[in-house]
Amino acid sequence: MAKNYQNLFRKDIVKFKVKIKGGKTVDYVNLDNAATTPPLKCVEEDVAKYMAIYGSVHRGSGYKSQKSTKLYEQSRDIIKDFVHAPQDSYVLFTGNTTGGMNAAAYFFAQLKGKVMVSDIEHSSSWLPWVKNEGTKLLGSKQFSLDEIDDHNSEIQKLGLKQVLMYSSNQNFEFDMDDIERQLKNNSIKVLVLTASSNLTGYCPNIKKIGKLAHKYGAFFLVDACQFIQHHPIDMQKMKIDFLVASGHKFYAPYGGGFLIGPKNFFDKFLPYQIGGGNLPYIKSDGYFIRYQNQMAHDPGTPNAIGAVSMASALKKLSAIGIKNIEAYERSLVEYVFDELSKVKGVELYVKKKFLSSIITFNTKGLSAQKTADLLNNNYGIGTRAGNFCVYHVVRKLLDVQDETPLVEIVNSGHPEKLPGVVRASFSIQNTMSDANRFIKAIKEIAKQNYR
Repeated sequence: MAKNYQNLFRKDIVKFKVKIKGGKTVDYVNLDNAATTPPLKCVEEDVAKYMAIYGSVHRGSGYKSQKSTKLYEQSRDIIKDFVHAPQDSYVLFTGNTTGGMNAAAYFFAQLKGKVMVSDIEHSSSWLPWVKNEGTKLLGSKQFSLDEIDDHNSEIQKLGLKQVLMYSSNQNFEFDMDDIERQLKNNSIKVLVLTASSNLTGYCPNIKKIGKLAHKYGAFFLVDACQFIQHHPIDMQKMKIDFLVASGHKFYAPYGGGFLIGPKNFFDKFLPYQIGGGNLPYIKSDGYFIRYQNQMAHDPGTPNAIGAVSMASALKKLSAIGIKNIEAYERSLVEYVFDELSKVKGVELYVKKKFLSSIITFNTKGLSAQKTADLLNNNYGIGTRAGNFCVYHVVRKLLDVQDETPLVEIVNSGHPEKLPGVVRASFSIQNTMSDANRFIKAIKEIAKQNYR
């Protein structure tokens, strides 16, 4: 724990000043890293260098265009190396994990079979499948604008029948026998798995689940956006066919993300998006000829800055060593967990064996949002409160038996009043000083509100 990684960030990021209640100015403590992370200093520097030579990727004959294109394409190789993707993989650049998952869902909707997702999946790993499967099943029906609400409802109904959910148990772990039963009894084309829960920290046995998927002829797609910045990942050893992640989760917040998968899969399909840049020729009759490479899935002018920033961040994380990062973050979180476990009035929703980089909790007598507001306004500590796009998990955590009142709250226009939990998420930018400030703040909040 002697290691301090704050020198990896600009000083004005780690020493950002905020004014708290009473007028005092303090250093801001960012404990919302699971939502997004600040840029590494090297990322900002590499982006600045790239901006000097920035030109039209894949489109120009000049020096800047050629240099920009070369660095852009090298970014794919750096990403592939980081996750140990097979050599014949494509790295398709997207805006974020959500974009990658929507692209994957578009491709798979054209194939026979059903989809499996878990009840701990982020809505971005679940709803794209529902929408795309439902749209495909609805077929060629078209509607007037006045009928569109019924059309949307039908898409959801049809999609939900195609997207099966495998459940975690009361300990928020997966039952492998249940997963195998569903794979065996249904024609599953792709099994989707989050590599790390954004609420409980649970990291399932990726390799074991991948083997099960392949045993029954399904592709295996992993959402790694909460994983690759904290834990080692190897697509080949873990039997992963497709991988999605977002740059803003691993210190490259420049609008980049990616979807990795087999060349022989992506080459079968027309691109998810089509237009300029991702086709070499359009015939006089309007028929277009597509590329047989990654460029087919690179429509328009690509976000080269996003690609270069992700490559820069991953190079730095590799140099530090993911296992070193994993150990550092876990030591911080274990310390916080042990201290908060002693505080009356604090209810923790993470188990020690799952600890990685997040702590989820509530303070008795206060709503999650109120606790988060107090941490921010009175202590200069940023966390997040809510449902974190994993509504199944929150309902289970809070033992919600009847969701009718929750629907009424949403329909009344006040979703912020939904019951939720508070999440403090740590990263390499945090220190033991941050941990102690957070513990002290929670102790004071709990003491004032729990009798």
